Amino acid sequence: MKKISTIITVFTVSLFLSTWQLSGADQDPLAAIGAVKFNEGTIAPDFSIEDLTGTQVNLADFKGKVVLLNFWATW
Repeated sequence: MKKISTIITVFTVSLFLSTWQLSGADQDPLAAIGAVKFNEGTIAPDFSIEDLTGTQVNLADFKGKVVLLNFWATW
């Protein structure tokens, strides 16, 4: 299930970026959606969130690993 979720996320990001590129937009796609790009070496602010199983997860638990955050809603 985790692998399928990752594939869907990568596909969605790829689709967004290709659509942006085809539109001929002059603005950076990440800036267009309000995303912030940190410079290499910038430490992300720590936060915690509850996962789908109700377990509390802290960003600090993943120190040294690549983390992709995918927040979405169904409304």
